[in-house]
Formats: sequence, structure tokens, C-alpha cells
Amino acid sequence: MRLGSQNNQFRFNFPTDFISDEVNDKLRRFMDKNFIPYDKPIDYLNSTIKEIVFPSMQIDGSEQTHKFSKKIEYKPTQNIHDLNSPELDITFRSVDSNANYFMLRQILTEYYNNTRKYYMPWLIIDILDKDGDVIYAVKLRSVLWKSESELRLAYQVQDITEQTFSLTFKFLFIDIDWLLSDSPQIDGESISDTEVWTHTDPLPSQRTQNIYNDDKK
Repeated sequence: MRLGSQNNQFRFNFPTDFISDEVNDKLRRFMDKNFIPYDKPIDYLNSTIKEIVFPSMQIDGSEQTHKFSKKIEYKPTQNIHDLNSPELDITFRSVDSNANYFMLRQILTEYYNNTRKYYMPWLIIDILDKDGDVIYAVKLRSVLWKSESELRLAYQVQDITEQTFSLTFKFLFIDIDWLLSDSPQIDGESISDTEVWTHTDPLPSQRTQNIYNDDKK
């Protein structure tokens, strides 16, 4: 067991179909003209990813007032996927005169104007162990582009420091798949695939841990 987690033990790349063929050809010609040392625009953009902010999860229960004004809180009836904060922030290093900033703007503009694309491709984050092997994967499905941060250009700024910008994506579903077998492929068992209550189980009010009622001593 490793007592600490290293935040850089992950792998995230945009999928190969993140860029349409038409936009890909245009960006590749731009890269060739400016001697950018990458064959594919998707590889160039992936190389500028700096960090990812993974969303939080929060459960706000429903509250009822019982006998003697005692407030009792219960689990909400929301779908489990709606309990996640549905946004993923990706931070990029701005490089080559902000070329990657406007390349992403071109890609996202094409997606927005394309009426045949309801959602963007899945975004997958692979989490690695100390040896660089995948141990589980976070999959974000039904992804929508939400925002691209501002870019500030200033004549008075002469120093050369790292500049960053961010993209925010919204997703509707999240799955975490554990690598449970010896196969290098990710097992299909998701963290959301847990056992649920059925009518053959005791009712929640009849379980032994719920003993606050007067008739249970």
C-alpha cells in the first residue's frame, strides 16, 4: 500500500474522433506551415493538457419533521448520476502564440454548428499505478461543451511566463470501471452497477438499524 496518491498518475487524451475530418485537414495544414512538430492536431492538443479538475459529489437529503419536532433526513430520490457535479474542467498551457487556444475554438465551433452531433465523444480518464499500468478508468458520457475561458492579450506585458486557459465540459453520466481481471482490457463492472433494493428485501422501516420508532425498544 502506498500511503500517498500522486496527482500525476493519470492519462487523459481527447478521443481520435474529437476533431471532424474537415477541421482536422485545415489544422494540419496550419501546423505544417508553422513547423509545429506534430503529425496530428489531436496529438498536439493533447500534449498541451496541464491538469484536470475532477467534479465533486454531494447528496442533499429530504427532511421531514416527526414527533416532538424531531427532524429526520432521508436519502433523496434522485438518480445517482444527478448527484455528481456535472462539470469537468481541463486546463491547458497556452503555446505557439495561443495557437492551441484558437484551434480548440475552431473544433468546438464546428461541433456547435453541426446539427448532426448531439453530444461530443466520451471523455475517458485512465488512472495509473506506480508502474504506469491502468487500474481503473473514469468514463464521462453524453458530453456537452460548456465554455472556454477568456484569453487576455496585453501590450504592456513583456515577461515570458506560462499562460493557461481552460475548457469546461458538462456530462450527463459518469462510470468508473475497475480493472478486475488479468486481462489488460478494462472490466465492464462499473461503480454504478451496485445491488439495489427489491421487494424481496425487508422494507427500510423494518430493518434493525432503524429503531427510533416508539414501538421498537
